[in-house]
Amino acid sequence: MKRFYLLSLMFTLAVAMFAVPCAWAADPVKLVFASAYAPVDHQSQTLVKFGELAEKYSNGSLKVNVVVGGVLGGERDVAEGIQVGTVNGAILGGILQNFDPAMSILEFPFLFKNDAHVRAVMEGPVGEKIRARLIAKTNIRILYHVMRTPRELTTKKPVKSLADVKGMKIRVPEMQAHLETWRALGARPTPLAFTEVYTALQLGTVDGQENPLGVIYANKFYEVTEYLAITDHLVGFMMIVMNDATYKKLDPAQQKALTQAAVEASRFNDQLLKKINADIEKQLFAKMKVTKINNAPWRDAAKDVYKSFLKYEGFEDLYLSIRKVGEKY
Repeated sequence: MKRFYLLSLMFTLAVAMFAVPCAWAADPVKLVFASAYAPVDHQSQTLVKFGELAEKYSNGSLKVNVVVGGVLGGERDVAEGIQVGTVNGAILGGILQNFDPAMSILEFPFLFKNDAHVRAVMEGPVGEKIRARLIAKTNIRILYHVMRTPRELTTKKPVKSLADVKGMKIRVPEMQAHLETWRALGARPTPLAFTEVYTALQLGTVDGQENPLGVIYANKFYEVTEYLAITDHLVGFMMIVMNDATYKKLDPAQQKALTQAAVEASRFNDQLLKKINADIEKQLFAKMKVTKINNAPWRDAAKDVYKSFLKYEGFEDLYLSIRKVGEKY
């Protein structure tokens, strides 16, 4: 009897010992994240870092395939893919307003004053409202925000004042806030997917485009536009986002790993921008004819643009809340 008991105990222990490695050997959850930007762009590099960190902090239970360079399409294509689940996540910005117009506040020209203003909003109560709303309206979850440098204007003809943009065909993202703002400034805004911008400038389909200096440099827009106007018309940021339903299917440890990875990737981005911005400015300023713009008249021309969005439920509350936070900056 005693021998039978010992044999049974040894058998049970043996089964347990072999069962544990099997659990550890479970296949990782595979996720696909996308960037519409060039591989050398800081946003693409930041997303790649996010993928590496997510795998690290999940102890390999997550496998994140980061696809950059617009291989999976422009920002709108990727955002639509996230909604339906064909893409798990991405680094995106104000393109999300195409799915909830109130989200135009994410990239509303002349709204945010500086980086500190953005962080105070996104890391505070207003940011919580934005995150909850985006999930409810689009099934897209914000993991964390990623700063960009301000958007500037590159053109085929010199721009020294607001009068110079009158009638210019300026490529803008497919976002209503950008369209309305550039119309108010007197230009002819032309929405195009990001992946089409270089060719459109090359062929003369548009006269100019606006983006942060890092994007301008990484995508070699200096090859197809001669002039750079430092307008600082939009203090912008991106967000590492993912399909909310996919996020909720993950276990708490994996969810924590993704959030931690996004926060650390954002810090990586800050250091990366600090490191490369001085060099980018030096390179661009050597390749282009640069004008520093007094944007006070531009702000005045666009001051009533926000009123076109008051018809969207929730917009006014978010917009005024962001302006209120900005009083400290």
